[in-house]
Amino acid sequence: MTSARENVEFLPDFCTGARVLRVLVVCEAVAIVLALGGSLSDELPRRFLLLSVYMQWIGVCSAAALCLIKRYASGMSARGMALLAYLVLLLVTLSITEITYVAGRYSGFALLLEDASHDGFLARSVGICAVVSALALRYFWLRSAWQTQAQAEVRARLEALQARIEPHFLFNSLNSVAALIGVRPEAAETALEDLALLLRARLSEQGPADVSLGEEMTLVDAYVGIESLRLGERLRMEIQIAPAARTCRLPALSLQPLVENAIGHGVARLPAGGTVAITAQRRGNTLVVEVSNPISADTAAVPGNRQAMANIRNRLALRYGDAAVLRVNEQPDRFTVVMVVPQMAEH
Repeated sequence: MTSARENVEFLPDFCTGARVLRVLVVCEAVAIVLALGGSLSDELPRRFLLLSVYMQWIGVCSAAALCLIKRYASGMSARGMALLAYLVLLLVTLSITEITYVAGRYSGFALLLEDASHDGFLARSVGICAVVSALALRYFWLRSAWQTQAQAEVRARLEALQARIEPHFLFNSLNSVAALIGVRPEAAETALEDLALLLRARLSEQGPADVSLGEEMTLVDAYVGIESLRLGERLRMEIQIAPAARTCRLPALSLQPLVENAIGHGVARLPAGGTVAITAQRRGNTLVVEVSNPISADTAAVPGNRQAMANIRNRLALRYGDAAVLRVNEQPDRFTVVMVVPQMAEH
């Protein structure tokens, strides 16, 4: 059964200025086609101007109607919403066409009528609307289906990564805990709590889609605490997080895997260890997080590092589109990942 969230995603949000602008561009393109489809006379510029006003009127009212459907009919099925949107678009066009025909005989819009009959003028306008609306809704339907499929693929890869708890990490963590039980029982208890927190977050099927940076840092601290038992003084952390950045939202389990890569594929492979640097700050309506770790020029690349980053990049793209960025800067002795996540505008 289709969820309410999937139903809402079928129809774009026409309450935004960008969507309305796209509708107006499409309507203007239709006006151009209709103007060129008529007689090429001296009245062509005036005819094009009147058609532009007529089509823009339909476009604005149609966008407003779709905005209302998006907001107040979200509980409908995708098919029901598509049918409702289609009928409403036809009704909007029919109403505006009727008003134009009635008023056109007493105004400059009479040029658009071209001695057409009432039924003929209505049939022509509604017919064009039926074709354009059907194509637009079909596009939205296909886009929704593609997004659903892409989301399912990303979810499957994420679940595979969550289920693939690295055996050596789990084995080393349990060994470290076992070694601490006799000499430092409190540290062993803390390590077990950190391990339980990480396993719960990774294996949870109903966890939150996004979390605050502060909540994500809780997982980071838990992972660093466990790895510190194994690496000791070889692992050093340098964390600089601006206060305003801690409340910013980002996808759950997006920063912790980056830190895990920085430690596992960077610091842990260096005999002398190194420092993992984490910086985060809010820049306007974006959260910018940077994770940097030392690497050895003689160390071969590890495939798992790329796989984890590809997974995070896909999740960001699916949720935020082009507004989110995951950028890699690889130098001979340092590996840096920059993640940019859009935020809601502050009021």
